Amino acid sequence: MRTAKLKNSGFTLVEVLVAIAFLTISMLAILHALGLSVEHNLKNIVMDEAVRIAEQRMNELRNTPFASLTNSTSSTRITITRQIRNRSFTYTVDWIVENLSVDSRTIQVIVQWLDWRNNSHRHTATSIVSAGI
Repeated sequence: MRTAKLKNSGFTLVEVLVAIAFLTISMLAILHALGLSVEHNLKNIVMDEAVRIAEQRMNELRNTPFASLTNSTSSTRITITRQIRNRSFTYTVDWIVENLSVDSRTIQVIVQWLDWRNNSHRHTATSIVSAGI
């Protein structure tokens, strides 16, 4: 007598549930990583803009005639607003000019801004200019 062999093909309910749980956890991890990469990318773009603003202001100050660079230990302030990825970011630009010697001065440009989480950030650029004797 021969017994009929049953062919077991397909998945059990437990196997399907484990596979769905695994895929769900994997997709959540991928979505979280995607969110982090977008956040870091935006943070870098906003910081790059702050560096550009500091460089632009520093170049303007370095191109100012030496006699016109007044010694000011208190900072001078301007505000610049930029649109980055449909968000508005406000940068506060301060600069300080100090005498190093009779014919040289130091210029410090400080750019500050708040990110989308209201965390404060700061970029500083410093340069020395001379009378060009």
